[in-house]
Amino acid sequence: MHRDVKKNAELHLLIFFLSLIAPLFLYFNRHVDDNRLVSWQWVFTHLSMGHMMLIVGAALILAWGASFISFKNYRPLFLFVLSFVAASLFWGEPEVIVDASRYFTQAKQLKINGIEYFFSEWGKDVFAWTDMPVVPFFYGLIFKLFGEQRVFIQLATTLCFAGTAVLTYQLGKTLWDEDVGFYGGLLLLGIPYLYTQIPLMLVDVVTMFFLVLSMVLVSHALTKGGLWWTVGAGLSLFFVFGAKYSTWLLLSVTPIIFVCFFFRDPLRTTRRAVVVALVAALLCGLFFVYFKEVMLEQINFLFVYQKPGLKSWGESYISTFLFQVHPFITGAVLFSALVAISKKDWKYLIISYLVLLLLFMQVKRIRYTLPVFPMLALLASYGLQDIQNPKLVRHLVFSIVATSFAIALFAYLPFLKTLGVANLQAAGKYLDGIAAEKVEVVTVVRDTPVLNPAISVPILDIYTEKKLVFRGRVASAQELEKAGKSPLRFTWDYPMPAYYLSEDGQGMQPGGLVIVADGPDFSQGPDLQKKIAGFSQSKTFQQTSDIFQHQTYVTIYHK
Repeated sequence: MHRDVKKNAELHLLIFFLSLIAPLFLYFNRHVDDNRLVSWQWVFTHLSMGHMMLIVGAALILAWGASFISFKNYRPLFLFVLSFVAASLFWGEPEVIVDASRYFTQAKQLKINGIEYFFSEWGKDVFAWTDMPVVPFFYGLIFKLFGEQRVFIQLATTLCFAGTAVLTYQLGKTLWDEDVGFYGGLLLLGIPYLYTQIPLMLVDVVTMFFLVLSMVLVSHALTKGGLWWTVGAGLSLFFVFGAKYSTWLLLSVTPIIFVCFFFRDPLRTTRRAVVVALVAALLCGLFFVYFKEVMLEQINFLFVYQKPGLKSWGESYISTFLFQVHPFITGAVLFSALVAISKKDWKYLIISYLVLLLLFMQVKRIRYTLPVFPMLALLASYGLQDIQNPKLVRHLVFSIVATSFAIALFAYLPFLKTLGVANLQAAGKYLDGIAAEKVEVVTVVRDTPVLNPAISVPILDIYTEKKLVFRGRVASAQELEKAGKSPLRFTWDYPMPAYYLSEDGQGMQPGGLVIVADGPDFSQGPDLQKKIAGFSQSKTFQQTSDIFQHQTYVTIYHK
């Protein structure tokens, strides 16, 4: 007995030591992280190695304490609450990815003009770029029901993330057992990059939720049958179909699920699968017929623009699977393959298929990998089950989660708050405190802007309740041509919605002026000088990180 305790103590110390060494090793090799948003080359410019080690060390002590609790009787609730609370701590993050402007605009157009207008004008007056309407539709409903405030969208995406953790637990439990599911749900919190995406008004986290939901519901529909499981499975497959074009490939996991459950009861499983397929095909077919012209045009554009562009927009697998995913998760995933082969476990294919598919397709953009993160977590959990001591497994899993969360909260989040786009967030908060109901926005740029500065208007609108009026210039033919294959090309194609446009002399005059510039010093023409002269107060927001090509400086003038 004494020998076992001593052996376990040594193993716990080993877990602690390796968990402390892993981020230190990554820190010293951070130059190879080429992530486009939170590269370790950048995020530790404001956090020293010494402070990082103190924070990680404290987190690992907490992880060791948590390993004494099995959470046996309330695992789904624990996963949901832990995931929700952890993600909610990142709500202060600014909208750091400019794609949020599109989804916000689409949602706002539904709120202003209604559901019928939203669907009739999708891809026309509602600028759709290469987007699908399902997630913006839900965002628009939230705006319509609860009000046009960012916090409601963040609440929804955080609920989706917490729900994904529980669904990951349920999928692992359905395929194997409760332990695989529980640790799979926990390990989803061991992916630091994921925390940066949850607060943003994008579609990736919601898409991840829909994908895992569809896998759970299809599994239940094939094994249990029944009207609700069948209809729910078909509907969830439709949600995945209508969330993003990139998820169409991921739907190919459905036949894999069918094959793995087929031999339990071939005839009954086949009947259930046919019904699920018919429900999904009917919904997806009606959707495609309704949006046929728009979707065919978008699909063509994806092949002409998006597919070639991915070669230059991608990030290395080293960055994704060592820096942005905890390296212990990646190691456990690789080990899980050996475990599955030794056990001849065909159900392993259901989880591994999506990861292998993205590797085979050479998808190196982490945002496109994000929906399959729950599969990575489950694969890692499956591999860890080969460790016979449950307490050691708990200690290792909680150490992974604690380290990743600490790095995301104390390195990633502070870094993202230093970016120039945070000036729009601060400006929006400031605007809500001035005595003006309508504010005019003017953009001032250099001769060769990286993106269309007009895109700052919807981003600013996310943060303020003021009525914004924009009277800006139209992008020139030279700028549109230069955009070419740029990942920011959509900012040049973006048509300013009618609710931002107001003719002079129409209605109430603006009581404030916002100047958005891509540099701290900008030239003031006669018209701009005349506008500025009408205001007595000003406030400037000039925070910059000097990392990205485009910078955003904001100056507010008001009475």
